[in-house]
Amino acid sequence: MFGLGKPKVLEEVESQYNGKLTVTDGYGDRYVSTGIWTQSGGVIKDVWRPVLKKIAKKDKSWLILGLAAGTAAQMISKKYRPTKIVGVEIDPEMIRIGKQYFDLDKIPNLEIINKSAEHLPAGRHGLVLGPEHYDFVLVDMYQNDQLPNFVYSDKFLDKRMGNIVVFNHLFYSDEMKQNAEKLVTKLRKKYQDVRLMRVLTNLMIICQ
Repeated sequence: MFGLGKPKVLEEVESQYNGKLTVTDGYGDRYVSTGIWTQSGGVIKDVWRPVLKKIAKKDKSWLILGLAAGTAAQMISKKYRPTKIVGVEIDPEMIRIGKQYFDLDKIPNLEIINKSAEHLPAGRHGLVLGPEHYDFVLVDMYQNDQLPNFVYSDKFLDKRMGNIVVFNHLFYSDEMKQNAEKLVTKLRKKYQDVRLMRVLTNLMIICQ
């Protein structure tokens, strides 16, 4: 059982993409952080739980852009019996940590791709890795507290990535609120239905 007392650091490692990654056991949970920002485990479950409860259905396919150590994939796998999950993660250290400490490689029907989502091919029906089309897409590519610039670009947003696409955007500072508002404005021109959900310090943008 994960430690309920004082947090215990299991590993610290330098990442090309995220700086120092820290794996910690504490307060009954295990999590990966970069500085003060949790990337997997811990509070990340609280961010995704209400969104998945609102949108998710069983026996569907999922594409996760920003797999990290696999928190969202674990939640989807345990509750919704996905036919397939494709997880894209640019950071090989994060993937290794996911496998070593979070059983990432034991998630059924999960395909892990170590690549930048910026360069994934776009097919006629969406962002594809082969002939598949995805029922749900989660876009959650934070490095520390920053999204890569390409997420805001028309080139990326014009890729029809799936039936329902959820963008996770931090929403705690004036700059982040302005960036989120600009993103929502763009998405409303590209999707028929754009719904907003506030979860903790995040704005979840649900597009269909």
